[in-house]
Order: sequence, then C-alpha cells, then structure tokens
Amino acid sequence: MLQIISIYCACSQDDNDIPLVLIHGFISDYSVFDILVENIKRDFPNRQIIVPKIQFDFFSSVFCGLTRYVRIIATSISKSVDSECIDLIGHSQGGLVTRSYIQLFSGQKNYPTVRNYISLAGAQGGFFCGDNCTDFGKMVNTVMKLVKKVIYSNFVQVRMTPAGYWRDPYNYEQYQKLCGILAQINGECSNQSLATGKSNILALNKFVNVYSAIDEVLMPKTTGNFAMYEPKTGALLELEENPIYSEDKIGLKRLKEENKMISCRTDIYHMDFVGQEFYETHLKKILSGEEHLMNCE
Repeated sequence: MLQIISIYCACSQDDNDIPLVLIHGFISDYSVFDILVENIKRDFPNRQIIVPKIQFDFFSSVFCGLTRYVRIIATSISKSVDSECIDLIGHSQGGLVTRSYIQLFSGQKNYPTVRNYISLAGAQGGFFCGDNCTDFGKMVNTVMKLVKKVIYSNFVQVRMTPAGYWRDPYNYEQYQKLCGILAQINGECSNQSLATGKSNILALNKFVNVYSAIDEVLMPKTTGNFAMYEPKTGALLELEENPIYSEDKIGLKRLKEENKMISCRTDIYHMDFVGQEFYETHLKKILSGEEHLMNCE
C-alpha cells in the first residue's frame, strides 16, 4: 500500500510533465520508432519523447544476455530521464524487457516509476518454436537450431539476449531451475525466492497490451497476450488458462478486474506495430486516453 501511495505521489502530474519512453526490440535500434516519434511529436507537442540509446543497440539486443540487457535498459532509462515518473512503451523483445524493468526496477532509488505501460507485440509469454523456427527469420532460425540444445547453458544465456526468454515446455524443469529473468518475473522458478515485482504491476495506472494473432515473428503468436505452452504437453495456454494469470502470480488478474489492464488483439504483422496506420488506429487513441475507441478483435 505504501508503495502504491508513493507511486501515486510521484506520478500525479499532468500528462505533459511525464516523459514517454520507447524501447525497441530484437535486431533493432532506436530508428525503428522514427514514424511513431514523428507522429507523437505532431499530435502531442508538449510531451517529452525519449528513445534512449541502449549501449550498442542492435548488437546488444542480440548478443548481451537478457539479465545484463535488462540492467542496461534500466540504466539507460535512469540516465535519459529527468523525472520521477514515466510512461513506457516497449515493442517486441522491448515489450518483455520493459515489463522486466517495471517489476524489478520501477520506483527504486534513481529509477523512475512507471505510470502507464504499453506493450506492442511484446514477447510476454516467452518464445518457443520447437523444430519450426522458419517464421523467425533466416538468421535467427539458423542460430536457434544451432544452440537450442544448449540454450539453458550458462555459456549461451550470458551471450544471447533472446535465449533469456526461450521457454521450452519440454524442458520446463531446466527453465525453472535456471530461474532467468522471465521465470523470475513470472513466478515460475523452481525455488521462487526472488521477488516477482507483483506490487509494481498492481501499482500501474494503466497497462495496455496490444498483440496480433497473425504475428509472423513471435511464437506462440499470441505470446503478446501472455499465451505460452503448457509444460510437458506443449498445449497452448491463452491468457485466461495461463496459471500466471489464473493464479494471479504477478497481479495481472487483479489489474484486469480493476479495469486497469486492457488487452487488444489487432491482426497485423509484427513490424506494422511501429507503422503509420497502427499509430492512427491504436497508439494515438491510447495516448489520448481513448482506448475504448480502438478497433480490437
């Protein structure tokens, strides 16, 4: 309760006083947001828009290790923002690392508190493509096929950023034992002694989660809405069937019951989330506080 009151005090300013921070995804850099930034500046001229430099950007998004990468993101946000409160947007891999920031860093000393959180096609339920990674791009497909048998080894985990959210249902015990960032913030570790940051999720003023059922990059396609594969059987569990939600391990169910979590399915391709049409039909409405006007399936 004290944390929620503290967050409320830090984030009780006018929208124009709260910076909007955007975090890019895998195999990408800050330039991926050029169209969105241009549009936001036009329609919300008094808002400060920040797309922080993330160490080596493209390279770090691939070859960093997720634990280190999340810390780099947190440091980048802290250094880029002169405010106690921010609104946060993450795309793709950036959707997951921004949730990690919220749960592990938001509101701590020197780290701004997140008020509103927008996830665009985020890898929220992790990633797993089994023997068929063809939709994930030729380069990634090749790399994954080479390393997936040793993906839970320390060697791979500290060197490959996406390895940190590889959630293999057929090797779930290894995933739990490793207790990487995704398992930690989902409350899935075999010995869950680490904090999940549930109180930080519950303290959000608004969480808007936009995903696509035809996403050609993410697997499962609806991982953006916390879908994931059931351990051992590999059956797809959508949000309501997912124990992380149904058992309210990290606060999503309560957030939804309080009408603070909005899930919106829009059937577009992965990179369309940072394009002009998506901005006009969805993101502009979210930033205007008119989420109810979005065209969601």
